[in-house]
Amino acid sequence: MANLEPEDADPAEVARSIVDVVNMAYGKRPFRVHIDPVNDGAEVVNMVADRVRSEMYRNIDLETLLTPKDNSQQHNNAHSK
Repeated sequence: MANLEPEDADPAEVARSIVDVVNMAYGKRPFRVHIDPVNDGAEVVNMVADRVRSEMYRNIDLETLLTPKDNSQQHNNAHSK
């Protein structure tokens, strides 16, 4: 597998992507972030899997699992008691 990795691949790109996601507003964070210097097609495969998962959840009436739920108010109330 190491043979597939480009010589200019930068491991720090992972850290930068983590910082970018953490800095995003609530509800704007992506389900998945791709860092793929090899460009092996994983992003396309994951997009298809995400679409199929979304359709399945909608078909079984679980589409509420596809978006984040804001529990911050409930969390704050529990800690203020």
